Amino acid sequence: MRTDRNDGEQWTTLTVSPKDSGEELLRFLSVRFVTTSKTALRRLMASGRIRVEGSAAEPSQLLRPGETISVPPDLSFSALPEQTLPINVLHEDEAHLCVDKPAGHPVLPGRRGEGAEFYESLLAMLNREAPQGGPYVRPHLVHRLDRETSGVLLVAKSDRAGRALGRQFERHQVEKEYLGIIEGVLPRPELRLDIPLRRMPGSLLKMEAAPAGGKPASSVVRIKEWFGHFALLEIRPLTGRQHQIRVHLAATGHPLAVDHLYGRREELRGAGLNAILGRDVAAARAVLLARCPLHAASIRYRHPGTGEPMEQRSPLPADLAWFVEILREADPHD
Repeated sequence: MRTDRNDGEQWTTLTVSPKDSGEELLRFLSVRFVTTSKTALRRLMASGRIRVEGSAAEPSQLLRPGETISVPPDLSFSALPEQTLPINVLHEDEAHLCVDKPAGHPVLPGRRGEGAEFYESLLAMLNREAPQGGPYVRPHLVHRLDRETSGVLLVAKSDRAGRALGRQFERHQVEKEYLGIIEGVLPRPELRLDIPLRRMPGSLLKMEAAPAGGKPASSVVRIKEWFGHFALLEIRPLTGRQHQIRVHLAATGHPLAVDHLYGRREELRGAGLNAILGRDVAAARAVLLARCPLHAASIRYRHPGTGEPMEQRSPLPADLAWFVEILREADPHD
């Protein structure tokens, strides 16, 4: 690697080694500039600011030993971010890992880099023993969990593993089960909800039930534990629409106990629980539930390399387990 002046700018030149022969240009760069998105790399290629042997290059171009790749100052070998967030690893092997995502963190940063703590900590953890300058392991997030949702999350370690897992999701071969706490009790112990969904007009985030014109969406919900005014549910989404579980539960008239988008409140304090139960059971100002009580409890899939059946599970996290204990004591089912 060397640096050269070009049109008044300081460019970096990388030389393709024999072991990287036949590698696609995009992948070659993506595992070295891991703090730059693949979308940004493609844009630089499209504008001619990434060059192979002095000429504009395509993302899928196959590299040959000894070729030089010139990249502009837009790209820098910046240090990997530090791991600032503890991440509980449920399973890890050479192809992929499954982690227990904590609530309160988006899976991917926003367009302006906001909410990057989880992704950057994951990146740092995966590369704790990587050589300086790479190549690095770039996390491939093959599915998503909402910011407030906790639980099992699959992460591929390579394009190949990512494609293999992605195909399983596309073919509905992945089985997921969630735990959620709703206000009210369903009319039957088990329900199948077939409620088409669409993006709410005028909103970039919210979804809504749309019996006419929406995309098919199905969920199976079962009461795991009854309380007097709440219920703990097991939820199995059969499709993977954005916010599917939250919108489906709200459509039944029994939203998640806390849901700032589709429910009745942004948090549940003692005063709110006292009002629901009709008696004083908690300190009025105490925050009993501070986030959407939805947890990805398990996932079943096949190993992206061997095809072996896999299952990963995550127990109910402390905040939700604590609230369930409050309900068992203060709001028992008759």
